[in-house]
Amino acid sequence: MEELFNQFGWRLTLETAQLPDGREKKSVRVYRCDSVHILAFKTPETILLLREFRPFYQEYIYMLPSGKVDKEVDRTAAAHRELREETGYDAYSLDLFGSINLTDSIVITNHLFIAKDLYQSPLEQDDDELIEVHECPIDDAIEKVLNSPKVHSPSAVALLKYARQVRQ
Repeated sequence: MEELFNQFGWRLTLETAQLPDGREKKSVRVYRCDSVHILAFKTPETILLLREFRPFYQEYIYMLPSGKVDKEVDRTAAAHRELREETGYDAYSLDLFGSINLTDSIVITNHLFIAKDLYQSPLEQDDDELIEVHECPIDDAIEKVLNSPKVHSPSAVALLKYARQVRQ
């Protein structure tokens, strides 16, 4: 493994991996801290969804409350913090719903949580975020996320996974 870059919380490496037939594959891999994404149920039928301005897209997109696991080691603690910062709520019940990786070349695990029994407990939002909080049914949230100008992949996967499991 050869390190190509390591600054600002990002590390890029050139790595070699073995194929089953003995050949090797070389690839640049990107490492960053994990993230959390929260399905926060305000009621049994509705969740909190964010409409956030993403300055590098110059667009508003819909997404779940989400953020990096960078201020703490524990992903559950990060989920509580992000929920409080982005929605003004915390949860008495916060359970891991699953974890996803979007590609093997970007080494970031996205941890999905389900939050229930919400109560107000705001933390100050980051200075560089512009967030609106909306309450909506799951089907509306799915439509809003999937129809955003840029789709927030972890939010889409979490919502679709939850909708599929609930309807089975």
